[in-house]
Amino acid sequence: MPRYFFHTSIQDRLIWDATGLELPEIASSEDAELTLALWSEVFSKQFQKGRNLVITDATGKVLFVTGE
Repeated sequence: MPRYFFHTSIQDRLIWDATGLELPEIASSEDAELTLALWSEVFSKQFQKGRNLVITDATGKVLFVTGE
């Protein structure tokens, strides 16, 4: 499974996630419902008001940025 990193951006500061989390890829998952449930759980725990979440892959490529 690929490893994703969930960095937190607060105003002009970025808090790096050095550990990351292994999650299945949504597009190639055989069990889409389980995969979406896992990703939803991660988002609900990581997302907080006043902060942006920057999701990268293991190479550092930005895959997704949340915004308010």
